[in-house]
Amino acid sequence: MLAVPVNFTVRLPSGRKAAASGVAAMVPTVAWETRSCGPGCKGRRDYAWAWAATASPRHWLLIRRSLTDPADLAFYYCHVPQDRPATLTALVTVTGKRWPAEECHQQGKGQTGLDQHQVRLWCSFHRHTVLSMCAQALLAVAAARPAPAPPPEGTRAAQAGQPPAWHDTGKLPATPADRPPADPGMVKVSVPEACRLARLAAAPMTRAARQAGYAWSRWRRRHQARARWHHYHARLKAAAQAP
Repeated sequence: MLAVPVNFTVRLPSGRKAAASGVAAMVPTVAWETRSCGPGCKGRRDYAWAWAATASPRHWLLIRRSLTDPADLAFYYCHVPQDRPATLTALVTVTGKRWPAEECHQQGKGQTGLDQHQVRLWCSFHRHTVLSMCAQALLAVAAARPAPAPPPEGTRAAQAGQPPAWHDTGKLPATPADRPPADPGMVKVSVPEACRLARLAAAPMTRAARQAGYAWSRWRRRHQARARWHHYHARLKAAAQAP
């Protein structure tokens, strides 16, 4: 799967050469299908997709179109192994694998210092990279853990206060006519948020300061859930108004 520019030239089965943008203009309206290429920071990444055959039986041109802006197009040149059938679902799934890889690199740089080494030897670089990746893996496991059970009343843990529940309680719209909920819930704790909560739990501070940090985390995740609800709602409205 290779991202290509709008002027990338492909040879069509008829033998004619055409730019990727020209192929997109030839796609009929009924050929576009709405699919999700995986979860993103605001939920599912839904786009309209179309694919076109080329003169090579092992190569396809995949076209991605935004649901809210039909002029926003992206193109991918796809290679399909011999004797393996190509499906639109498989191509869209592979296309969505790029975002998690980029997200992991970004989180590693921002949360565990993946790019903050000052070494010149391979062994030192290797040790720093492995240590950073292990720290990021621990944060990922912590962020993926189920919601912890509340501590019994009267215990030291209950008196010290607990971090907010880490699971996803946010609501999503089902139809374009839905109204925003009074309580949108909270999004799931992300890796960066897990890092902040871990530092908050380990830092020496008063109980009031730690409770204020937990309250800020809950407010931020509730605000993100509200933003995600409106993001989904706008996509539903755009899909309903599309021809």
